Amino acid sequence: MVSRGALHLRRTTNTVLDALIQAAEQGRPPLPGINALHDIVATLKTSSAFDEFYHRAYREMMEIVASEKREQKRVNCFGRLIIHPMSDLFETGVFDRDILPNVFSFLHLVLGDECETFGAQCTKIVTALREDLGDEFSWDSFYGDLEAKKIHWQTLIRISSSFKRWDVRKDWFIKLMQYTPSTVSMGQSAFVVKDNHAGGEHEPAEPRVFNERHFCQFFQAMFRPLTELRVADEEPFRREFGADPHHLIGDFLIHLATCQV
Repeated sequence: MVSRGALHLRRTTNTVLDALIQAAEQGRPPLPGINALHDIVATLKTSSAFDEFYHRAYREMMEIVASEKREQKRVNCFGRLIIHPMSDLFETGVFDRDILPNVFSFLHLVLGDECETFGAQCTKIVTALREDLGDEFSWDSFYGDLEAKKIHWQTLIRISSSFKRWDVRKDWFIKLMQYTPSTVSMGQSAFVVKDNHAGGEHEPAEPRVFNERHFCQFFQAMFRPLTELRVADEEPFRREFGADPHHLIGDFLIHLATCQV
């Protein structure tokens, strides 16, 4: 049985085949073998040999549509920009993505209203890149955009300045990452209570594991865009901030370099 989607593709293809016949019939002089072409097209329109092709084409089309819908939902461009250097740690399972809400809370706590400002600027950059690049757009094009890099650098510098009391701030961050929210946001004003009990009403779930080693891994990856600043970015960075990263936030980077992983 042919699905509705595959049947729609067959009908669309049949319209193209009808156009082929019409073009052939309007040829002057008429193409030789026009009757044979009619027979071939008639067979193609109903042949079950193409069923699998239409099913596969429809599945691929739906996967593309689903992928585009997922991309449209990923509106936190600023969050993606900051998290990108740590993507390997999430992909290899060092960190679970369930810590991301805590990370974004950390950004809000450090940046305040600037978090919203940076978010709006990143969304504007992504929108412009999508319009300019069309189907060629990729998130790497966003990460490589100079204006996006400037926002990224500013954010990292602001974060580093919040760690003037290294040990105190480090302990605070670790506790923040260990925190498991009791509610989950379902929208701007809707929340549901999480079930934080693993084995029964009075048996709490295991606390999230995030220790000093995780802290070091996290921040060494987060600050890699500055500790491993690309040669091509050195001059733009210096123009933006008046010094290279090591002269600008050297004390923080020394703490980070000696952090044990």
